[in-house]
Amino acid sequence: MDSPGQVPLIERFKSVIPFWAHPFVSDIKDVSPYGNCGFRAVAVGLGLTQKHWPDVRQALINEMDTHETFWRLHFDREIDGRYDLWRSELDWFNTVKPAPNTHWFHVPPHGHLVAQTYGCVLINLHGTDNQSYFPTRDGPNQLPDIPVIAIGNVGGNHWIYVKLEGDFPMPWPVSNWARYAQLDALEWQKMEDEVEMEIEHEQAQEQGQVPGPVEGDDILAGYQYL
Repeated sequence: MDSPGQVPLIERFKSVIPFWAHPFVSDIKDVSPYGNCGFRAVAVGLGLTQKHWPDVRQALINEMDTHETFWRLHFDREIDGRYDLWRSELDWFNTVKPAPNTHWFHVPPHGHLVAQTYGCVLINLHGTDNQSYFPTRDGPNQLPDIPVIAIGNVGGNHWIYVKLEGDFPMPWPVSNWARYAQLDALEWQKMEDEVEMEIEHEQAQEQGQVPGPVEGDDILAGYQYL
């Protein structure tokens, strides 16, 4: 809660938090900076304290090492050598010195890793450029009660945790997610598509209209995101 006379956090970070999200924001945690803020924000979203940022870094490293073939295939397919680069960025555990920008939390790569490592949906809020990261190997059958974590990027060099509650809209999946996702994981899109189509149908009925079928074979066809 903001103290009397303090600028409300949602007003302070209005350039980060899109207008549609305002009614669903129940809390904002402006974590400590010093190069580990992205990992701190994720830790808070997981129900830990921000001091657990080293645990988040280690968990993402473990995911990359355990499933190296999977991640190397996808990261290096975009640009050769990216797997080693993203892996090295995670390797910083100095609790005294600030992490240099070569060890900061970066999306999309670390966003994909968080979603798969923790079996969650990670939402990146950044003004008008908002993205969702779904797990890349596990689908709804493996993760029936998937949590949602939202973090916001402030000025390109700081991250905050944004707690969203209620039936908030889901931003469009990050563009390269479908290229990474395995068959089970692609069910996330189908499930979300069904939900959005149901909402569209209910809204049309309220207006005395009945929407037609979604056309096209593309899995993204008719996918109603923000």
